[in-house]
Amino acid sequence: MRDEGSFSNHFFLPDFCRDSTLLLVILIAELLAVVLTLAHSGTSEHFWRSLALISLFVQWIALGWVALLCRLGAWLNRLAPAAAAAIAYAIVLLITLTVSALTVWLANRVMPSTTGDTSLDAQFVLRNALICAIVAAVGLRYMYMQHEWKRNIEARTGARLAALQARIRPHFLFNSMNSIAALIRSRPTVAETAVLDLAEVFRSALEEKDWSTLSEEFELSRHYLALESLRLGDRLQVEWDVESDLGDVRLPALSLQPLVENAVYHGIQPRPEGGAIRIGAHRSNTSLHISIDNPLPSDSTAQHRGNGIAVSNLKERLALAYRGEARLETRVDDGRYLVQLTLPMGDNYARHDRG
Repeated sequence: MRDEGSFSNHFFLPDFCRDSTLLLVILIAELLAVVLTLAHSGTSEHFWRSLALISLFVQWIALGWVALLCRLGAWLNRLAPAAAAAIAYAIVLLITLTVSALTVWLANRVMPSTTGDTSLDAQFVLRNALICAIVAAVGLRYMYMQHEWKRNIEARTGARLAALQARIRPHFLFNSMNSIAALIRSRPTVAETAVLDLAEVFRSALEEKDWSTLSEEFELSRHYLALESLRLGDRLQVEWDVESDLGDVRLPALSLQPLVENAVYHGIQPRPEGGAIRIGAHRSNTSLHISIDNPLPSDSTAQHRGNGIAVSNLKERLALAYRGEARLETRVDDGRYLVQLTLPMGDNYARHDRG
Protein backbone atom coordinates (compact mmCIF):
# COMPACT_ATOMS: atom_id res chain seq x y z
CA MET A 1 0.00 0.00 0.00
CA ARG A 2 1.19 3.47 -0.84
CA ASP A 3 1.62 5.86 2.07
CA GLU A 4 -0.99 8.61 2.06
CA GLY A 5 1.67 11.20 2.65
CA SER A 6 2.80 10.74 -0.96
CA PHE A 7 -0.42 12.32 -2.20
CA SER A 8 -0.47 16.06 -2.71
CA ASN A 9 -2.76 18.23 -0.64
CA HIS A 10 -4.11 19.61 -3.95
CA PHE A 11 -4.95 16.15 -5.34
CA PHE A 12 -8.67 15.54 -4.85
CA LEU A 13 -8.80 11.91 -6.00
CA PRO A 14 -8.46 9.45 -3.11
CA ASP A 15 -5.72 6.86 -2.86
CA PHE A 16 -7.36 3.90 -4.61
CA CYS A 17 -4.66 1.59 -3.25
CA ARG A 18 -5.98 1.98 0.29
CA ASP A 19 -8.12 -0.84 1.68
CA SER A 20 -10.76 1.58 2.96
CA THR A 21 -11.14 3.18 -0.49
CA LEU A 22 -11.42 -0.23 -2.15
CA LEU A 23 -14.08 -1.32 0.34
CA LEU A 24 -16.05 1.89 -0.24
CA VAL A 25 -15.96 1.39 -4.03
CA ILE A 26 -17.15 -2.22 -3.66
CA LEU A 27 -20.05 -1.15 -1.44
CA ILE A 28 -21.09 1.64 -3.82
CA ALA A 29 -20.85 -0.72 -6.79
CA GLU A 30 -23.04 -3.28 -5.02
CA LEU A 31 -25.57 -0.58 -4.17
CA LEU A 32 -25.67 0.41 -7.83
CA ALA A 33 -26.17 -3.26 -8.76
CA VAL A 34 -29.15 -3.49 -6.39
CA VAL A 35 -30.70 -0.34 -7.88
CA LEU A 36 -30.25 -1.63 -11.44
CA THR A 37 -31.71 -5.00 -10.49
CA LEU A 38 -34.76 -3.41 -8.87
CA ALA A 39 -35.26 -1.32 -12.01
CA HIS A 40 -35.09 -4.28 -14.43
CA SER A 41 -36.28 -7.32 -12.47
CA GLY A 42 -40.01 -7.69 -12.97
CA THR A 43 -40.69 -10.66 -10.72
CA SER A 44 -39.35 -11.64 -7.32
CA GLU A 45 -38.20 -15.09 -8.45
CA HIS A 46 -35.85 -13.52 -10.98
CA PHE A 47 -34.50 -10.89 -8.59
CA TRP A 48 -31.71 -12.86 -6.93
CA ARG A 49 -30.49 -14.37 -10.18
CA SER A 50 -30.49 -10.95 -11.83
CA LEU A 51 -28.76 -9.41 -8.82
CA ALA A 52 -25.99 -12.02 -8.94
CA LEU A 53 -25.33 -11.45 -12.65
CA ILE A 54 -25.51 -7.65 -12.45
CA SER A 55 -23.33 -7.61 -9.31
CA LEU A 56 -20.69 -9.70 -11.05
CA PHE A 57 -20.75 -7.38 -14.04
CA VAL A 58 -20.64 -4.14 -12.02
CA GLN A 59 -17.95 -5.39 -9.62
CA TRP A 60 -15.68 -6.38 -12.51
CA ILE A 61 -15.98 -2.85 -13.89
CA ALA A 62 -15.39 -1.26 -10.46
CA LEU A 63 -12.39 -3.44 -9.64
CA GLY A 64 -10.94 -2.85 -13.10
CA TRP A 65 -10.84 0.93 -12.88
CA VAL A 66 -9.82 0.87 -9.21
CA ALA A 67 -6.82 -1.31 -10.10
CA LEU A 68 -5.85 0.99 -12.98
CA LEU A 69 -6.28 4.18 -10.94
CA CYS A 70 -4.24 2.62 -8.14
CA ARG A 71 -1.49 1.86 -10.63
CA LEU A 72 -1.57 5.35 -12.15
CA GLY A 73 -2.19 7.26 -8.89
CA ALA A 74 1.36 8.59 -8.48
CA TRP A 75 1.43 9.80 -12.10
CA LEU A 76 -2.02 11.41 -11.86
CA ASN A 77 -0.89 13.16 -8.69
CA ARG A 78 1.71 15.10 -10.69
CA LEU A 79 -0.90 16.47 -13.11
CA ALA A 80 -3.16 19.46 -12.74
CA PRO A 81 -6.44 18.59 -10.98
CA ALA A 82 -8.52 19.18 -14.13
CA ALA A 83 -6.27 16.95 -16.22
CA ALA A 84 -6.22 14.24 -13.57
CA ALA A 85 -10.03 14.33 -13.34
CA ALA A 86 -10.41 14.12 -17.12
CA ILE A 87 -8.03 11.15 -17.36
CA ALA A 88 -9.72 9.37 -14.46
CA TYR A 89 -13.12 9.96 -16.09
CA ALA A 90 -11.84 8.57 -19.39
CA ILE A 91 -10.38 5.52 -17.61
CA VAL A 92 -13.71 4.72 -15.97
CA LEU A 93 -15.55 5.00 -19.32
CA LEU A 94 -12.91 2.93 -21.10
CA ILE A 95 -13.05 0.14 -18.54
CA THR A 96 -16.87 0.13 -18.70
CA LEU A 97 -16.88 -0.08 -22.50
CA THR A 98 -14.24 -2.81 -22.49
CA VAL A 99 -16.01 -4.99 -19.92
CA SER A 100 -19.37 -4.43 -21.65
CA ALA A 101 -17.92 -5.43 -25.02
CA LEU A 102 -16.26 -8.51 -23.54
CA THR A 103 -19.57 -9.45 -21.88
CA VAL A 104 -21.40 -9.21 -25.21
CA TRP A 105 -18.69 -11.26 -26.95
CA LEU A 106 -18.77 -13.95 -24.25
CA ALA A 107 -22.59 -14.09 -24.27
CA ASN A 108 -22.61 -14.52 -28.05
CA ARG A 109 -20.07 -17.31 -27.80
CA VAL A 110 -22.08 -19.15 -25.15
CA MET A 111 -25.52 -18.44 -26.65
CA PRO A 112 -25.14 -17.48 -30.34
CA SER A 113 -27.89 -15.27 -31.76
CA THR A 114 -30.01 -16.88 -34.46
CA THR A 115 -31.20 -13.57 -35.92
CA GLY A 116 -27.81 -11.89 -36.31
CA ASP A 117 -29.28 -8.66 -34.92
CA THR A 118 -26.55 -6.68 -33.16
CA SER A 119 -28.67 -3.67 -32.22
CA LEU A 120 -29.43 -5.09 -28.76
CA ASP A 121 -25.73 -5.63 -28.15
CA ALA A 122 -24.97 -2.05 -29.13
CA GLN A 123 -27.78 -0.77 -26.89
CA PHE A 124 -26.37 -2.80 -23.98
CA VAL A 125 -22.90 -1.30 -24.41
CA LEU A 126 -24.17 2.27 -24.91
CA ARG A 127 -26.58 2.03 -21.96
CA ASN A 128 -23.78 0.89 -19.69
CA ALA A 129 -21.54 3.70 -20.94
CA LEU A 130 -24.27 6.27 -20.25
CA ILE A 131 -24.92 4.97 -16.73
CA CYS A 132 -21.18 4.95 -16.07
CA ALA A 133 -20.79 8.50 -17.40
CA ILE A 134 -23.48 9.79 -15.04
CA VAL A 135 -22.27 7.87 -11.98
CA ALA A 136 -18.61 8.79 -12.61
CA ALA A 137 -19.46 12.47 -13.06
CA VAL A 138 -21.42 12.52 -9.80
CA GLY A 139 -18.63 10.62 -8.04
CA LEU A 140 -15.88 12.95 -9.25
CA ARG A 141 -17.94 15.98 -8.29
CA TYR A 142 -18.46 14.52 -4.81
CA MET A 143 -14.72 13.82 -4.44
CA TYR A 144 -13.91 17.38 -5.50
CA MET A 145 -16.41 18.89 -3.05
CA GLN A 146 -15.06 16.69 -0.26
CA HIS A 147 -11.54 17.79 -1.12
CA GLU A 148 -12.49 21.47 -1.05
CA TRP A 149 -14.27 21.01 2.27
CA LYS A 150 -11.20 19.27 3.66
CA ARG A 151 -8.91 22.07 2.44
CA ASN A 152 -11.16 24.64 4.09
CA ILE A 153 -10.99 22.69 7.34
CA GLU A 154 -7.20 22.48 7.04
CA ALA A 155 -6.97 26.22 6.44
CA ARG A 156 -9.20 26.93 9.42
CA THR A 157 -7.27 24.50 11.58
CA GLY A 158 -3.99 26.08 10.50
CA ALA A 159 -5.37 29.48 11.44
CA ARG A 160 -6.42 28.12 14.83
CA LEU A 161 -2.98 26.63 15.37
CA ALA A 162 -1.42 29.99 14.54
CA ALA A 163 -3.81 31.66 16.98
CA LEU A 164 -2.93 29.03 19.55
CA GLN A 165 0.75 29.75 19.07
CA ALA A 166 0.06 33.46 19.50
CA ARG A 167 -2.16 32.90 22.55
CA ILE A 168 0.67 31.30 24.51
CA ARG A 169 2.62 34.57 24.45
CA PRO A 170 0.93 37.51 26.28
CA HIS A 171 -0.18 36.61 29.82
CA PHE A 172 2.24 33.72 30.19
CA LEU A 173 5.21 35.81 29.01
CA PHE A 174 4.49 38.66 31.43
CA ASN A 175 4.00 36.33 34.38
CA SER A 176 7.19 34.43 33.59
CA MET A 177 9.27 37.57 33.12
CA ASN A 178 8.03 38.98 36.43
CA SER A 179 8.94 35.73 38.19
CA ILE A 180 12.39 35.69 36.60
CA ALA A 181 13.00 39.33 37.49
CA ALA A 182 12.18 38.62 41.13
CA LEU A 183 14.69 35.74 41.17
CA ILE A 184 17.67 37.38 39.49
CA ARG A 185 19.19 38.84 42.66
CA SER A 186 18.12 36.29 45.27
CA ARG A 187 18.34 33.03 43.27
CA PRO A 188 20.32 33.65 40.07
CA THR A 189 20.74 29.93 39.27
CA VAL A 190 16.99 29.36 39.41
CA ALA A 191 16.47 32.48 37.29
CA GLU A 192 18.89 31.18 34.67
CA THR A 193 17.06 27.86 34.52
CA ALA A 194 13.77 29.69 34.19
CA VAL A 195 15.11 31.71 31.24
CA LEU A 196 16.10 28.47 29.52
CA ASP A 197 12.65 27.00 30.21
CA LEU A 198 11.00 30.10 28.78
CA ALA A 199 13.19 29.93 25.67
CA GLU A 200 12.25 26.28 25.12
CA VAL A 201 8.54 26.99 25.52
CA PHE A 202 8.57 29.75 22.94
CA ARG A 203 10.84 27.86 20.59
CA SER A 204 8.34 25.00 20.53
CA ALA A 205 5.33 27.31 20.30
CA LEU A 206 6.73 29.37 17.43
CA GLU A 207 8.08 26.42 15.43
CA GLU A 208 5.96 25.93 12.31
CA LYS A 209 5.19 22.24 12.18
CA ASP A 210 1.98 20.24 12.18
CA TRP A 211 3.27 17.09 13.90
CA SER A 212 5.37 16.44 16.96
CA THR A 213 6.38 13.44 19.08
CA LEU A 214 5.02 12.52 22.47
CA SER A 215 8.41 13.13 24.09
CA GLU A 216 8.52 16.64 22.58
CA GLU A 217 4.99 17.36 23.77
CA PHE A 218 5.80 16.20 27.29
CA GLU A 219 9.07 18.15 27.30
CA LEU A 220 7.21 21.32 26.32
CA SER A 221 4.69 20.67 29.10
CA ARG A 222 7.50 20.16 31.63
CA HIS A 223 9.15 23.47 30.71
CA TYR A 224 5.78 25.19 30.94
CA LEU A 225 4.98 23.65 34.33
CA ALA A 226 8.44 24.54 35.65
CA LEU A 227 7.77 28.19 34.87
CA GLU A 228 4.30 28.12 36.40
CA SER A 229 5.71 26.54 39.56
CA LEU A 230 7.79 29.70 40.06
CA ARG A 231 4.55 31.65 40.35
CA LEU A 232 2.40 29.11 42.19
CA GLY A 233 5.06 27.44 44.33
CA ASP A 234 3.93 24.42 46.34
CA ARG A 235 0.34 25.00 45.24
CA LEU A 236 1.21 23.34 41.94
CA GLN A 237 2.00 19.63 42.07
CA VAL A 238 2.40 17.35 39.07
CA GLU A 239 2.11 13.56 39.00
CA TRP A 240 3.43 11.74 35.93
CA ASP A 241 2.41 8.21 34.95
CA VAL A 242 3.89 7.69 31.47
CA GLU A 243 4.63 4.30 29.99
CA SER A 244 8.15 3.89 28.62
CA ASP A 245 8.96 3.48 24.91
CA LEU A 246 6.25 5.91 23.77
CA GLY A 247 8.47 8.91 23.11
CA ASP A 248 8.61 8.45 19.33
CA VAL A 249 4.84 8.25 18.86
CA ARG A 250 3.73 11.10 16.61
CA LEU A 251 0.76 13.36 17.30
CA PRO A 252 -0.35 16.85 16.22
CA ALA A 253 1.87 19.63 17.55
CA LEU A 254 0.67 21.59 20.58
CA SER A 255 -1.86 18.91 21.50
CA LEU A 256 -0.99 18.66 25.19
CA GLN A 257 0.35 22.03 26.34
CA PRO A 258 -3.01 23.85 25.96
CA LEU A 259 -4.69 21.16 28.06
CA VAL A 260 -1.97 21.41 30.69
CA GLU A 261 -2.31 25.19 30.65
CA ASN A 262 -6.05 24.89 31.20
CA ALA A 263 -5.44 22.51 34.07
CA VAL A 264 -3.24 25.16 35.71
CA TYR A 265 -5.35 28.23 35.02
CA HIS A 266 -8.80 26.73 35.56
CA GLY A 267 -7.99 23.99 38.06
CA ILE A 268 -5.01 24.95 40.23
CA GLN A 269 -4.85 28.75 40.18
CA PRO A 270 -8.40 29.41 41.53
CA ARG A 271 -7.81 27.10 44.51
CA PRO A 272 -6.05 28.74 47.48
CA GLU A 273 -4.74 25.34 48.55
CA GLY A 274 -3.68 24.42 44.99
CA GLY A 275 -3.70 20.79 43.95
CA ALA A 276 -2.13 18.11 41.77
CA ILE A 277 -2.29 17.74 38.01
CA ARG A 278 -2.07 14.12 36.90
CA ILE A 279 -0.66 13.35 33.44
CA GLY A 280 -0.63 9.80 32.11
CA ALA A 281 0.08 7.98 28.86
CA HIS A 282 -0.02 4.31 27.98
CA ARG A 283 -0.40 2.03 24.96
CA SER A 284 -3.32 -0.31 24.33
CA ASN A 285 -3.03 -2.49 21.22
CA THR A 286 -2.66 0.04 18.40
CA SER A 287 -3.92 3.09 20.33
CA LEU A 288 -2.26 5.71 22.51
CA HIS A 289 -4.20 6.81 25.59
CA ILE A 290 -3.34 10.15 27.19
CA SER A 291 -5.08 11.56 30.26
CA ILE A 292 -4.80 14.93 31.98
CA ASP A 293 -6.87 15.70 35.06
CA ASN A 294 -6.98 18.43 37.66
CA PRO A 295 -9.04 19.25 40.76
CA LEU A 296 -12.15 21.32 40.26
CA PRO A 297 -12.20 24.84 41.71
CA SER A 298 -15.07 26.04 43.80
CA ASP A 299 -16.47 27.88 40.77
CA SER A 300 -16.82 24.94 38.36
CA THR A 301 -18.71 27.04 35.79
CA ALA A 302 -15.66 29.15 34.98
CA GLN A 303 -13.49 26.06 34.82
CA HIS A 304 -15.71 24.34 32.26
CA ARG A 305 -15.97 27.48 30.12
CA GLY A 306 -12.20 27.85 29.98
CA ASN A 307 -11.54 24.22 29.16
CA GLY A 308 -14.25 24.20 26.47
CA ILE A 309 -12.30 26.49 24.13
CA ALA A 310 -9.15 24.37 24.15
CA VAL A 311 -11.08 21.10 23.96
CA SER A 312 -13.24 22.15 20.98
CA ASN A 313 -10.15 23.46 19.15
CA LEU A 314 -8.24 20.25 19.76
CA LYS A 315 -11.21 18.08 18.75
CA GLU A 316 -11.34 19.77 15.37
CA ARG A 317 -7.61 19.34 14.82
CA LEU A 318 -7.69 15.67 15.84
CA ALA A 319 -10.68 14.95 13.59
CA LEU A 320 -8.74 16.27 10.60
CA ALA A 321 -5.41 14.67 11.51
CA TYR A 322 -6.82 11.20 12.22
CA ARG A 323 -9.78 11.19 9.81
CA GLY A 324 -12.28 10.78 12.62
CA GLU A 325 -10.52 7.83 14.28
CA ALA A 326 -9.30 9.79 17.33
CA ARG A 327 -11.40 10.39 20.43
CA LEU A 328 -11.28 13.22 22.94
CA GLU A 329 -13.53 12.81 25.97
CA THR A 330 -14.04 14.98 29.04
CA ARG A 331 -15.85 14.23 32.25
CA VAL A 332 -16.04 15.20 35.91
CA ASP A 333 -15.16 12.35 38.23
CA ASP A 334 -14.82 12.53 42.01
CA GLY A 335 -14.22 16.28 42.09
CA ARG A 336 -11.70 16.28 39.25
CA TYR A 337 -11.94 17.39 35.62
CA LEU A 338 -10.57 14.67 33.31
CA VAL A 339 -9.54 14.94 29.66
CA GLN A 340 -8.81 11.67 27.85
CA LEU A 341 -7.32 11.34 24.37
CA THR A 342 -7.35 8.09 22.41
CA LEU A 343 -5.17 8.34 19.31
CA PRO A 344 -4.49 5.63 16.70
CA MET A 345 -0.80 4.85 16.35
CA GLY A 346 1.03 4.39 13.05
CA ASP A 347 2.85 6.28 10.31
CA ASN A 348 -0.32 6.43 8.20
CA TYR A 349 -1.44 9.42 10.25
CA ALA A 350 1.89 11.28 10.33
CA ARG A 351 1.69 13.78 7.53
CA HIS A 352 4.51 16.00 6.35
CA ASP A 353 5.18 19.02 8.52
CA ARG A 354 4.92 22.52 7.22
CA GLY A 355 8.02 24.53 6.62
